[in-house]
Amino acid sequence: MWKSSFIEKLSDMCSLYKVCLLVVSLSIVPILGIAQSDSLAFQVSTLVGASNQSYLPQWLVANRFGILDYNNDQVGLIRAKAFSHFQLGENLQLEAALDGVARTSFSGTDNTAFLQQAYAKISYRMFEFTVGQIERTLGTHAPGISSGSLSISGNARPIPQLLLAVPEYTAVPFTKGYLEFKGTFSHGWLGKDRYVKSPLLHEKSLFLKAGGKFKFNISAGLIHLATWGGQLPDGSQLPVGVDNYLNVIFAQSAVNIDSTNGFQIGEAANAVGDNFGVYDFGVHVKLKEYDLTAYHQTPFEDWTGSRLARNKDRLLGVTLSSKRKKHWLQSIVYEFLYTKYQSGPTLPGGPNDSPGDRDQYGNEFGGRDNYYNNYLYRTGWSHRGHIIGTPLFYTKSRMRLYEPTFVDPDEGRFNFSIVNNRVVAHHMGINGNYKDYWKYKFLATFSRNYGTYGGINGGINNWGSIENPNAPYAFRPPKNQQYFLLELERETLSKMTFFANVGLDTGEIYQSIGFLAGLRWQGFHIIQQGKK
Repeated sequence: MWKSSFIEKLSDMCSLYKVCLLVVSLSIVPILGIAQSDSLAFQVSTLVGASNQSYLPQWLVANRFGILDYNNDQVGLIRAKAFSHFQLGENLQLEAALDGVARTSFSGTDNTAFLQQAYAKISYRMFEFTVGQIERTLGTHAPGISSGSLSISGNARPIPQLLLAVPEYTAVPFTKGYLEFKGTFSHGWLGKDRYVKSPLLHEKSLFLKAGGKFKFNISAGLIHLATWGGQLPDGSQLPVGVDNYLNVIFAQSAVNIDSTNGFQIGEAANAVGDNFGVYDFGVHVKLKEYDLTAYHQTPFEDWTGSRLARNKDRLLGVTLSSKRKKHWLQSIVYEFLYTKYQSGPTLPGGPNDSPGDRDQYGNEFGGRDNYYNNYLYRTGWSHRGHIIGTPLFYTKSRMRLYEPTFVDPDEGRFNFSIVNNRVVAHHMGINGNYKDYWKYKFLATFSRNYGTYGGINGGINNWGSIENPNAPYAFRPPKNQQYFLLELERETLSKMTFFANVGLDTGEIYQSIGFLAGLRWQGFHIIQQGKK
């Protein structure tokens, strides 16, 4: 039920909107002054949402680049975007954008305005160089209907960065197009609102695809992500500098460390920063009217997890996509997510930490990888409160929306941000078009949630699940949870689009039903050749 202060909150939201609109409008002036302009597009959208609980259902929030929060139970939002594109030469292009969001919670808990995107991108032949924050994903998956890539899923707000990329598969010289590659190399900044303040982000990826013009192609990729540097709560600086940056790139231990600082000594003993990687494999089949892709992502946190023969965790997906622009079945996907193993339940640090070396319970050494968490970078693989990777994991703040008394057994020592990263899930998604103006999307996810190894054992370095199997824990026994979404869009001749979303979550963790509805207007679009 809407609060009595609806009109007052709506007025506050409109004031925030004016600020965003002013910023975006001012950005148009210098953009129009560039020679040989091609186009300028302007878009404004607004939405309202509500839930029967104090939080929104999963798919009303997840994989929307962080524009909404789970605790926005009654929310209004206005968004204004300005995009421009310029052809500066035969092979040289420039793109720039500003994207502002003004958001209010009608319950009075959230009034904020922020720049969602602000970037300039220059493209030359196969290369792109981007400065700023831009919405993007990384890894093979089904855009729009996937549960989300394990590396960068589109679940969190964009991260400010310098990004050099070959974004599309490009022929390797002298292979006649039968071997192609793409990749990224990025340096980013994660901000101050973290346990380790203002850490840096390193990203690199390389994908190869073989097959070219054949109907059957295969691809393989490796993604490396590392959070490093930054300032500890006591004010001490973690290893930075050119030497350490090179060690981050090659996943080597830190140099030039403070021998009196225990955390810095740990950085010298291990690879610099919090490192996370994903192996990414794909099979691509070109059919007459559809493209079929099967993909496999395997995450790893350390060298034990990087051994594919041992690592049982994965995101498996199969997607079928129509080659037609508007088809009643545009794309359909099935995904299976398994992250329960994490190199096994054994405490890390055995005699040789290798297969064949087992603890007193018969498990191989080197387990409990604790995906998206780190003993030092305790905010984990998240940005502005949202997990950057799969949204099927839970942060502590999200879990406490559902169970306010939730206690993580590791909280006293490590205070990890991600409290549910051992998940088994089945996910299905479908989207398409009806006639020329209707679009639809349906998502259904069935998950079983095991929490973390630290949670079930009463601490990451304990053996509570064996020595005290009846100890209380929110995910003991494991909890089943289901998430559903139905989305409809109706386009009109006046470039206005109406959209409505209904989300339903059921299960043993929480129950919730909610909706989002709004309008999106595509503004003026200028085509102009030559100098202004």
